[in-house]
Amino acid sequence: MMSNNTAYLVGFMGSGKSSILQLIQEKTEFNTIDLDDIVEAENSESIENMFKKFGEEFFRQEEEKSFIKIQNMPKTIISLGGGSLASDLIRNTVQQSENSFYLKNEFINLWQYIKNSDRPLVDLGEVEVMNIYHNRLKSYEQCRNIIDMSKHSLQEASKIIVAQLGWD
Repeated sequence: MMSNNTAYLVGFMGSGKSSILQLIQEKTEFNTIDLDDIVEAENSESIENMFKKFGEEFFRQEEEKSFIKIQNMPKTIISLGGGSLASDLIRNTVQQSENSFYLKNEFINLWQYIKNSDRPLVDLGEVEVMNIYHNRLKSYEQCRNIIDMSKHSLQEASKIIVAQLGWD
């Protein structure tokens, strides 16, 4: 049984996960963890370098190992990487949680935000990244809570999440 004291933020690259996590951290006593930061710390390597040196499959295995270590921390919001739900374990855990939040946005908006970034997948080009986005949508949409980021600011989304959790 999942702990009701762990929440998950999911969404594609550029959806606002890290920014919302930062806002929640500033305004609450909740623990906030960016899974990417844990993976980097555990491997003493940036995600970009892990992708380049060892490939995506290695990175996903490391991501799952890190997730297992942090998945049941009390009053903790975990921001997951855009591709984290490719792991059956992570996807099933998140989809069974009442406290899973999908930060939804249209690809065109996300691409405008990420296209000039150093994120590993951006080098593949817009068409390939759009295919990845569409392949991930079904998993994202299984989250219990969907926040339409085309209609909410980062601040509004962070308030919605905190109110929904009711962890006071």
